[in-house]
Amino acid sequence: MLKRDWLVEFRKNLLHGILQFWVDHGIDRAYGGAMGWLDRQGNPVPPGTKSVAQQGRLLWTFAQVYRRYPEPAYEEAAAHILKFLREKMWDAQRGGYYWLVDQQGGLRDGMKLLNPMSYVLEGLAEYSLAFHDARARQEALDLFEVMDRHAHDDRNGGYHVAFSEDWQPLQDYQGGRAVAASSCVGPDEEIHPVLADAHGRKSSDWNLGILEALATLYDVTEEAEVRRRREELLEIFAARIVDTQQGYARLYFSEDWNPADRDGDSSRCVYGLDMEMSWLMTEAAALLGRRQDRQVQRACLALVDHALRDGFDPEHGGLYLEGPASGPADRKRKEWWQQAEALVGFLNAYQLTGHPKYREAFEQEARFVLDDFVDHEYGEWYTAIDPDGKIDPAKAGPWRGPYHATRACLEIIRRLGGTL
Repeated sequence: MLKRDWLVEFRKNLLHGILQFWVDHGIDRAYGGAMGWLDRQGNPVPPGTKSVAQQGRLLWTFAQVYRRYPEPAYEEAAAHILKFLREKMWDAQRGGYYWLVDQQGGLRDGMKLLNPMSYVLEGLAEYSLAFHDARARQEALDLFEVMDRHAHDDRNGGYHVAFSEDWQPLQDYQGGRAVAASSCVGPDEEIHPVLADAHGRKSSDWNLGILEALATLYDVTEEAEVRRRREELLEIFAARIVDTQQGYARLYFSEDWNPADRDGDSSRCVYGLDMEMSWLMTEAAALLGRRQDRQVQRACLALVDHALRDGFDPEHGGLYLEGPASGPADRKRKEWWQQAEALVGFLNAYQLTGHPKYREAFEQEARFVLDDFVDHEYGEWYTAIDPDGKIDPAKAGPWRGPYHATRACLEIIRRLGGTL
């Protein structure tokens, strides 16, 4: 088999496949922000709603990429999205960002959700770094203070994640029918459990997003309280969230960070989340001067080993969606974001250990993504490939955008020694 230059291939895909698609199709010139829903070709499709998760992730994407490839189109896109967030999604009275607006920016759902807002926090911090923007820096710090005041658990650590428009804790989702969290389904589909179950329990997934955002915020502000919160979250992940015996991350928790089960979900594993957690914990430890922390490394490698054993397609490549904590995957859909996190997770494990099994897994995953998951005709990546080979070609939805793929490409370029 011919040796491939992964750095070159992923840089080409990033610049000419992913980002060009969004520059060409993803900016809403009529109403502001980014397009909420796009089909495979990049055409807008109903319902056109715009979530704060998607808009915040796109702000991060264009600001982060501009820091490495300072193209005017990326600066223009970032400024365009930030303007929409400021004018249509920020709650000037109570603080925080609304969850969902319509295409014109009219309020559809005013929930205050911590994980979606963490992407805005990260995006504002990146924008400040990219464009030396003092206003964005202050907005990022203000958002952190609002989130911390309303959502931080001062007794047990970590964050509660779901609140009403006026910052009252939400115990149950009452929104009826809504969009799915992990794919680009239509508006008449039931809400995905990842979003519904974030109400009334602490979520490892949603606290992970906060952990990542705080790293960028600290780069910008060097605030001591931001560092303390980041240290606290890393300890919770290493000591309470990751089950190193079985090698997976528990999903939902009680107030005091004990597993909180609903219908068996405490014994379920989301492989993409585990892979993402593995490398973000490594990065968090390094930023805190704990690169050789054995507890963190043990947790990170346990997550990767479990996903490689039970959640990876050894024949074709690709990370499966979900499975039991003990036993092989039983939901074998392969989604875009899971593939992105698998790429970085395997490469990170290889760089931590030098073990060839991780390098081999990375290369098999890289072949699968670049040969089968990238849409070579219209750009970007497919949303998902089902076990029967059916492709979900959608390109944008409330949780769907270029964030995971862009971040994976940048990490691969950085880790393989590219000049950014």
